[in-house]
Amino acid sequence: MKALLEPSSRVIFDQESSLYRHGLLDRRLLVIAGPHAVSEYMLTLSARLARRGPLRVLDGGNRFNAYIVARALRRLSSENQTQALSRIRVARAFTCHQVLSLLENTSPEAIPTLGIDLLDTFYDESVNLAERRRLAVKCAGHLRRLSQQAIVVVSIRPPRPPRADPTGILQIIQESADQFLFHETPTDKPTPRLL
Repeated sequence: MKALLEPSSRVIFDQESSLYRHGLLDRRLLVIAGPHAVSEYMLTLSARLARRGPLRVLDGGNRFNAYIVARALRRLSSENQTQALSRIRVARAFTCHQVLSLLENTSPEAIPTLGIDLLDTFYDESVNLAERRRLAVKCAGHLRRLSQQAIVVVSIRPPRPPRADPTGILQIIQESADQFLFHETPTDKPTPRLL
């Protein structure tokens, strides 16, 4: 069993980095943990994948922003952004029960799937912990099922330090992943000098 939130690889990404460059899209179920559930990076990845073909986005934290995706498409290519945007199918969930329902009702097609901030609703303490853990186990199984047909990339937001995940929900998702990464921003940028 892997230790909680101990990545199998620690990769530092910046806005120019690509999962392609690191060869990580060869994996079937890739889970990326990071601040803000790596939303901006996932939206850029949405743009890259939508240029290539159909894309399914499952949004658990209401973080999908088509405007940011369109801006990323403009930066990536001069081709028609409307065509690439039309290839993206977005489904949102606002409770942990809806996340499970969304995954249960997602047919396994050979279409890449992005799950943005998929565990956000699992932090809702109005649902008892045993129920949230049960739902997370089922969600992990459905993510594995979907990853048998095409790549599935899921972003999650870890608990704020110094707290470890007291629920164990992150560990459930982490253990189902083929690859688990932390998304970090470079910290060694030079400090601007004042003149």
